[in-house]
Amino acid sequence: MHIMFLAQCYAPEDVSAAVLITELATDLAKRGHRVTMVTGAPNYPQGRVFEGYRNRLYSAEMLDGVRVIRTWSYISPAKKTLPRLLHYGTYSATAFYGGLLSGKPDVLVSFSPPLPLGLSAWLLSRLWQVPWVLQIEDLYPDAAVAAGVMLNKKAIEFFSAMEHCLYQHAHRISIISESFRRTLLGKGVPDSKMEVIPVWADPNEVLPLPKQNLFRHKHHLDGKFVVMYAGNIGLTSCLEDVLDAAELLKDQSDIQFVIVGEGVKKEMLESEARTRLLTNILFLPYQPREAFPEMLAAADVGLVTLNAGAMLSSLPSKIFNVMASARPVLSVSPPESEQAHIVHEADCGRNVEPGSPKQLADVITLLKACSALHEMGQHGRSYLEKYHTRQHCVGAYEHMLIDLCNQLRIGTASVNEIS
Repeated sequence: MHIMFLAQCYAPEDVSAAVLITELATDLAKRGHRVTMVTGAPNYPQGRVFEGYRNRLYSAEMLDGVRVIRTWSYISPAKKTLPRLLHYGTYSATAFYGGLLSGKPDVLVSFSPPLPLGLSAWLLSRLWQVPWVLQIEDLYPDAAVAAGVMLNKKAIEFFSAMEHCLYQHAHRISIISESFRRTLLGKGVPDSKMEVIPVWADPNEVLPLPKQNLFRHKHHLDGKFVVMYAGNIGLTSCLEDVLDAAELLKDQSDIQFVIVGEGVKKEMLESEARTRLLTNILFLPYQPREAFPEMLAAADVGLVTLNAGAMLSSLPSKIFNVMASARPVLSVSPPESEQAHIVHEADCGRNVEPGSPKQLADVITLLKACSALHEMGQHGRSYLEKYHTRQHCVGAYEHMLIDLCNQLRIGTASVNEIS
């Protein structure tokens, strides 16, 4: 089966959510499928093209058995809304000709965000008469509204109409959680069109390594109780609560917060930490992919945060990496969120409601004194191995694609017989 993906980011050395896309594509290729990836030049999170790549109109290469087609997009290090919209829009448009020049597949998959990419996928699907799967990583425009990025009423109406159009025309909609399913049911999407395939982590890559390691020593964390956040420092991350908690705990010199990553709010948070003289917060850039397992292992507790507005439109994938590393999850999210539900069901940590820095500080103090941290971490690892492994989720994805192609093939054959 020839599978074509349209996805904004794709690079083996990437550290963002593109890692999951890379793993999905390479694993399907290893399972014997012909896989084509239409993407742009890798540039996240700095907004600069990675060394060794160029932002060309069209280029092609083979990476780990996947044919990778790269098309041009507007790329800028600016964090403002307009440059980001230009980046999303230009890639969404050029992906159409990138797909067109790549040859007809058996099935087409497009990732959202960016939402407009679905329009190119829809047109290609209609042109080739092949099934199209809309893969939703975040619900847009809901997530943009929740983050405060999209406030203009006309813009919200425009993108909501686009969203409805894509849901109507996609042959299958792949979503990452039951909360996404409930939200889409409320938008009138038939349940029969949706398939829940959760986000995963690779338990063979992210291992429960020793806490005392080179990462701890390098960053002077020996003897500290490390509360680590690793991921995108975006508008929905509510890390302000973490700064407030750090201020409440600044006299406990053995508690150290480590925030690893990049994003639109990082500069503001760093500036605020300096203003408050919060020496118990260490900010680090994204770490090399090969250092990722050791970095997670250096934590006593893994922080996963999500603000109230985004709880129905986002599910941070970082929670599964923390679970794979067998570290307790300290979740900051509404109690009714999918994230909080996972922590409760797996019994792998604690959840604190956003906007409660005093409670967050108290929970961190309790966890530091808790004798069951190892047990919580093991619960998370066991839950991941049961429901969220890379092998299990990629297998479910493969089954969905094969089933969709077979259904449409049978349907087409029946129509031909009647005619």
